[in-house]
Amino acid sequence: GTCFKCGQAGHLQKDCKKNTTASTSGLADKKPGASGRVFAITEGHDANTSASYLW
Repeated sequence: GTCFKCGQAGHLQKDCKKNTTASTSGLADKKPGASGRVFAITEGHDANTSASYLW
């Protein structure tokens, strides 16, 4: 497999020689600035649509 920590083939992230922490839970590897987006489709609550745009 390919290591997701260093990108080299032949070992996995848990066996990577670049690990600097004793924890292998993955919490230390999370990026602090990572964020995501959530989109919701709801019925009857769209502020930017009108009946002329609905199919």
